[in-house]
Amino acid sequence: MNPAGFFKKYLMPANLPAGISTAGTVALERGYYHGIVFDIPGAEVKINGQWIRCNAENADLIKSQNPMTLEWRLNGTLLRKLGYKPGDTVTGQVVTVDDEWNGLNITTDISIRVE
Repeated sequence: MNPAGFFKKYLMPANLPAGISTAGTVALERGYYHGIVFDIPGAEVKINGQWIRCNAENADLIKSQNPMTLEWRLNGTLLRKLGYKPGDTVTGQVVTVDDEWNGLNITTDISIRVE
């Protein structure tokens, strides 16, 4: 049974990245991110051809976009600028939504090792 009830199906994130190099970038595919990545240092979203950092300052801008069509990434260079180094762990959450962004919010914890 769909715990979302009358909402359309939702997709929990799968195949989340386990590690990232401070010299690299990890793409977060749209197919398994039916949601908003937030509170993850180094996460960025592409809006109108420009990469925007996911943080509290940009949260309203990101949430106003269609989460099913946004392109996501984890930027290792940005992590390095934020002070992360090999051996550190980056933690945060992903908000997963239903297929039509009807307001269903399910959070999934994410933990990424800096290599």
